[in-house]
Amino acid sequence: MEVVIGILGFIGDWLLFIFPLYQGQMELMESNSVFAKYQIKGHKPKNASLLEWMIPPLLFRRIKRTAGKAQINDLINNKEDFQNFYSFYNKGLAWYFVSYAGFLNGVCSTYELIIEKLALGRIGIVIFIVVSLLIFFAGHYFVSYLTSGKREKRFIKRMLPIVKNTIKNKQ
Repeated sequence: MEVVIGILGFIGDWLLFIFPLYQGQMELMESNSVFAKYQIKGHKPKNASLLEWMIPPLLFRRIKRTAGKAQINDLINNKEDFQNFYSFYNKGLAWYFVSYAGFLNGVCSTYELIIEKLALGRIGIVIFIVVSLLIFFAGHYFVSYLTSGKREKRFIKRMLPIVKNTIKNKQ
């Protein structure tokens, strides 16, 4: 029974890493949508790197650097847009801290499950490190997929037949 409880804690803690990370990325994407109208015309910003998503101040630094001082000043001078941008940015940052608290809990529960509950000995340390890193990077990849245009297109393709059937049934 202890192993089952350990597995449930392991799953729960890693979910508390992945989904706050997803929420944080959505918040930062929303702040970027507010900021988009202040970007230089014809300038397409590059997608944020994994490191920038992991450390939101780096993302904000890149946004400032690519936008130019005039665009930042325009944003700051428009109080409503700036408050929206700043609010989304702060929410995103808060979700990232919640996510990394989940990451730390996930590492602890992984250690507890592999080293203490399953008692795998020395090989357990290697398994613990591999599993923790694997889940960390897989979680980031999953969150990137959830917020990608590819997933949005798949969602629309799945919803299109449902919408067509609903329209047919109403007629």
